[in-house]
Amino acid sequence: MDLNVKQSGIHSCVLHTSYFKNRSGKVYKRAAERYLRTDLPCGLAQCEDCKDFGTNSLLKTENPVKNSKVGRHVLIVDSTSLIRFHDLFDSELLRNIIVTQTVWEGVKAKAVPAYKKMNSLCYEDAKDRFHVFMNEFHCETFSDITKYEDVSRGEELLLCTANYLTSHWEKQNVTPVLMVFDEESKKRLEKHYQHVLYLKEYIQNLEDSGKQALLDQMAAYESSANNNERQIFEEHLSHDKIMDGIANGTIKRGTFSVSRENYREASVIIDDQLNSWFITGNHCNRSVNGDVVAVQLLPEDQWTCPEKKIRLRDVEEYVNNADDMGKVEEDDEDEPKAKKAKKNSVPTAKVVGIIKRNWRQYCGMLLPSSVKGARRHLFCPAERLIPRIRIETEQAEILSQQRIVVAIDHWPRDSKYPLGHYVRSIGEMGSRETENEVLLLEHDIPHAPFSDQVIDCLPKEEWEPDLNDNRGTLPRVDLRHLTICSVDPQGCTDIDDALHCKQIGDDLFEVGVHIADVTHFVRPNTAIDDEAALRGTTVYLCDRRIDMLPCLLSSNLCSLRGGEERYAFSVIWTMTSNADIQSVKYHKSLIKSKAALTYERAQEIIDDPKEQGDVAQGLRELMKLSKVLNSQRTSNGALTLASSEVRFDMDWESRTPKKVMEKQHLDTHSMVEEFMLLANIQVAKKILEEYPDCALLRRHPVPLKESYKPLIEAARHRGFEIIVESGKGLADSLNRCVDKKNPMLNRLLRMLTTRCMTQAVYFSAGTVPVPQYQHFGLACSIYTHFTSPIRRYADVIVHRLLAAAINADDIQSGLLSQARCTKVCGNINYRHKQAQYAGRASVQLNVVRYFKGKVETCEGFVMGVRNNGIQVFVPKYGLESIIVLQPGSGTTIDVEEMAVKVNGEAVIRELEPVTVKISVNEKNQQRPRVELQLIKPAIPGLSVDFDLSTSEGLGL
Repeated sequence: MDLNVKQSGIHSCVLHTSYFKNRSGKVYKRAAERYLRTDLPCGLAQCEDCKDFGTNSLLKTENPVKNSKVGRHVLIVDSTSLIRFHDLFDSELLRNIIVTQTVWEGVKAKAVPAYKKMNSLCYEDAKDRFHVFMNEFHCETFSDITKYEDVSRGEELLLCTANYLTSHWEKQNVTPVLMVFDEESKKRLEKHYQHVLYLKEYIQNLEDSGKQALLDQMAAYESSANNNERQIFEEHLSHDKIMDGIANGTIKRGTFSVSRENYREASVIIDDQLNSWFITGNHCNRSVNGDVVAVQLLPEDQWTCPEKKIRLRDVEEYVNNADDMGKVEEDDEDEPKAKKAKKNSVPTAKVVGIIKRNWRQYCGMLLPSSVKGARRHLFCPAERLIPRIRIETEQAEILSQQRIVVAIDHWPRDSKYPLGHYVRSIGEMGSRETENEVLLLEHDIPHAPFSDQVIDCLPKEEWEPDLNDNRGTLPRVDLRHLTICSVDPQGCTDIDDALHCKQIGDDLFEVGVHIADVTHFVRPNTAIDDEAALRGTTVYLCDRRIDMLPCLLSSNLCSLRGGEERYAFSVIWTMTSNADIQSVKYHKSLIKSKAALTYERAQEIIDDPKEQGDVAQGLRELMKLSKVLNSQRTSNGALTLASSEVRFDMDWESRTPKKVMEKQHLDTHSMVEEFMLLANIQVAKKILEEYPDCALLRRHPVPLKESYKPLIEAARHRGFEIIVESGKGLADSLNRCVDKKNPMLNRLLRMLTTRCMTQAVYFSAGTVPVPQYQHFGLACSIYTHFTSPIRRYADVIVHRLLAAAINADDIQSGLLSQARCTKVCGNINYRHKQAQYAGRASVQLNVVRYFKGKVETCEGFVMGVRNNGIQVFVPKYGLESIIVLQPGSGTTIDVEEMAVKVNGEAVIRELEPVTVKISVNEKNQQRPRVELQLIKPAIPGLSVDFDLSTSEGLGL
């Protein structure tokens, strides 16, 4: 907030003295001149005396929300109310609120989250409900003399403001009401001012049915304040102590990551080399997944290691049939009792402070309470990594069958759970619309309809391309004569890329990759560009697609549809039959695709000797060259990995899956991939050459050797050795892992390899050392994304950089800013990851829908063995689940040998097949799920839906 004042309207100048203490505790005196004014507005819309002073906030004389305690009124809020209950002020029931400058500064100094909320309310989201009054610059309300001995300095300035506004608004008959935090504050202040209410009292007397929701939000705080139980967690260190510890190296900062296998365990990466510290039990000290925390290493004799057990809250609760007031809390309080062997221990730490909270609003459901009519309830978030949240509500009966949204308010030391409040209802539990909405909200997918401002940026639907419509000095090239075609999945309407190949001489070919020219339509610093930057990527769910760009562009004017003229950005090579590149050129172009093919149809054309047309000839040459390119990449150490992917045959009327099919790999998939990779690498080289400090690139870090341990052990148990010293060594050793008796072995090992990798990320050139630019998985020294601008914002930026480099477009404002590029990369990395997770969650949701009322026996494969169960993958449905075993009568689990033994003989081994029965268990309302039952070998167990596919993968 700008606290500067104008030169006119100055009443007087005073010398103001303040005192402050530095980190060492030394007190300093600061003196400053303060100019007191007469022309600062009070904020009331009907005030004649202030109408010429100007203000963006105009409070109403008649508050539309009535209160039985006061008539026409304006609220002057204190800092404690804003700090403790800032989320309450989102409510439209709290209106006509003045925030004084004193309160503003107090909140800013004490609570950053509350300050951000206050700033947003006053200047963005609720300007019609809030006004900031500059009381310390107003000649009538500033005071540096203590008038009241029994109140604080801040309270005294609030009294000065209230007294001034009482006389100032006498003609308008409006009463300034001091709204304070609690009853004790009210008793103290009403000795000096008549109209004082504490926050809960004011809400209780609102004449609106919505007040109950506000009272529910306050209840959790009150129960916490009155809780005198023993302290469960250690007190967090002060900010100054944390900063001192980071400076001297005794404390590290990092992001708190909860284990997907065991909710009692977590880790924090502490440096750029991806070293991490292990954290377990109460040492997590009120951290929530995603928080930036301060951690301190424990003495080595207190180090431990992961349990290698599957512990999921909802499964434990379901098995124990516990409720929120009883057994759940008791179980959660238990600490793992087993001490690990010293040889297996890992660096173990404890959280000593929270640097930045990552709290958001969470979707989920209320857990049933065993106490009839109880107000206190546990909320179960849909995200398993988030702890239960205690809320207080009198609407539990209404909300029990709904998916709801809850926000965390705080987490006191004496509470096993964070305390929060009910925000809103999403819809009926189990309905398709509700569950899809939960999925999108939980993965933070922007999915609102495009705004009018975005739609206004679009061309007319009748738009026609014009060869002379150029943005830069380099003219657009007419390529409509070329035999260009696209190859995409069935049903694809957002066609980003197309290809062509023709022989132009003896052993010489012209090969072109043509990409939709999105940046011709999406111009910088427009509403449509801002929206695309925010969304970052198109999100593909099983039953819908959430576009990054409006449909007119994504499925029409930008899409390279067959038989229609479209703008493109072309990369054209001259190469030999050995894929030796002789030359490369880049230019904007006008193309007319001869065919929009599916992968299946393109494969049929290539394989059918009767097909001898231009399209067929071009496809066959592309296929030959792609195999050469693939051979070159793999010889350089590029990895061929695997994942579990399925697709659904949907009934589009009911939006339900009719059939689940595992995706089949065709040679045409590899053909298209090879040329897209080549184009991306070629463009990366060009933009880095032109813009070495701000080119947007994509890198894949070299994994730590330690991360390969699960892969190495799994291969060793099957008699194979995995070499991890280089990408080439890894690729070659994976190629050798072939077992004729188990054809799935090689694919399973490649899936495990994928899970050992960290995620590939976008970054700005110049922000990391050049050797770290490499893409490990692709075995190339430089890489970017250029080929999918309809669905990826990274490609939009790369198109702009390449266009500027070849003079096909102007250099737009901010394009060459490294700081801006880094900010864009941060968002699109996040959006890309969330889109992947949302897609996988959609697959899980639809597999559950598909199996409702069905039972099927299938072959599965053991992907891992834990101390209390096995991890099973069912290739037919891309389904992965943990079966928690209940060993007994001679059955034991040997984690070291990754085997389940009966009477000492291994009956289940990692990577070997098992037979499972698939069905849906809907009894666990928290998470209806596909259930696996072990049929062969028959060992008692309970299935847990546990999605290991959300582990970080390669993500090219």
